[in-house]
Amino acid sequence: MKIALLFAVLAAAIPACAAAQTSSCQSIPKASDRLACYDQATPPVAAPKPQAATSKPGASKSEPKPAPNQAQVVDLLAVENSKLDAKLKTICRGC
Repeated sequence: MKIALLFAVLAAAIPACAAAQTSSCQSIPKASDRLACYDQATPPVAAPKPQAATSKPGASKSEPKPAPNQAQVVDLLAVENSKLDAKLKTICRGC
């Protein structure tokens, strides 16, 4: 019972601590100063840098990438369509 009470007290105290840290930033009227306060309280996480794509020296960057084996994609769609047609033929219409 004492352990449950301890967990309840800790659970109630943790959000209060977080709110107490950020409440001082809310009262700053100037937006840039308020943003600096929030950044100081919780520094922004840097986004991961995308890996540079390897390209041919003469290739244009605006050139679209070719589709990965478009014939294979069409074949997969044909297989899916044939399976769907087979299922639809088993539906009784007007029974």
